[in-house]
Amino acid sequence: VFKESESLTDKSILARHRRPPKRCQSSSDSVEFSSFEEFYRQQYMESLEIAKFILYAANNSLDDSNDYFQSIMDFCYGDIDVEKLKVKALMIVDLFQSAIKTNQMNIKQIAKISTVCEIFNSCEVGKEMFKGYHKLIKLYLTIPVTTATAERTFSTLNRLKTAIRSTMTQSRLKHCLLPHIYKEKLDKIDPRQIVSKFISSNEKRQHFFGLIL
Repeated sequence: VFKESESLTDKSILARHRRPPKRCQSSSDSVEFSSFEEFYRQQYMESLEIAKFILYAANNSLDDSNDYFQSIMDFCYGDIDVEKLKVKALMIVDLFQSAIKTNQMNIKQIAKISTVCEIFNSCEVGKEMFKGYHKLIKLYLTIPVTTATAERTFSTLNRLKTAIRSTMTQSRLKHCLLPHIYKEKLDKIDPRQIVSKFISSNEKRQHFFGLIL
């Protein structure tokens, strides 16, 4: 399937390397990639390092010499205070073990990020105590796998908001855009149920549209 799909689209090209402004430069040297495969592979592996760190911290006690801290420092430079992560690394294991016992969760070892999120959601105190880890999880969950869905939305907007429809209000544009984007879900809806709900909500409608029910 992958080989057959290669002919359907143009081959991806690595964007020209641009030097960031001085205010955005970090202490680490910028890396130039030789191909777009290497670029996306690097991004994917860096996001996996975050997941591995979160799961390892949830099951084991981390010390300052652990290599995971360096990977977090490289990937989340400026977003996460790594020193605070190191300080609270020994305590977060106890939080997860306590939450598992309190909620009577049949878990021997945390192996999924969703389990970590479930424990944090059930323990508001844990979110406040371990803000760094909570922020790290949110950063990991917001890493997009692909932007294709968002790009399709913009393409749909260009098809709907043409020059002829330039006076369309924002409200009408939204009402036209959403059914067009989620047309697969709309096809599964039974219109008779919507009509029945509309009629049954008002006595005057029931009297006028009574035959449809």
